[in-house]
Amino acid sequence: MRTSVQIRGEEVIGDRSYAVHVRMDTDTSVAVEVEAQLPSGDVVAEGSIILPVTDLIPAIQLIEATLQGLATTRGGARSSSRSRPAPANAGAPWPAEQDDELRRLWTDTATSIPELATHFARSRAAIKARLLHLNLSPDAPDRTPQKITNS
Repeated sequence: MRTSVQIRGEEVIGDRSYAVHVRMDTDTSVAVEVEAQLPSGDVVAEGSIILPVTDLIPAIQLIEATLQGLATTRGGARSSSRSRPAPANAGAPWPAEQDDELRRLWTDTATSIPELATHFARSRAAIKARLLHLNLSPDAPDRTPQKITNS
């Protein structure tokens, strides 16, 4: 039996609204997506990471220490070199039909990640994370299904 756990958290910090979506579809890995938006809806930060379940605590400690160190060296200053509107489907679940379409577009065509992000109205980070979820490596030149492990 396969267990799926999803947790979503949102927090407003200053003028930004942060959203964190954590998904664990297997007993071995966890996918984390982070996005920050201005009140206008413009996305000013986004990213995703897939971690082995066994590495969660050390990864959290490393990320926290790294970001605190960066904030200290920058004096806590905020800077945003670019912003753009949030994708329409940001944070929405992936229906099976979209998984099938993503799999087909990735393996059967030369559709790029930015093109897929536009097509599915999702961020580039979300497309990469979903490809990994479907055992398709966004970095593999041949675009065939891969056996992705967390070793």
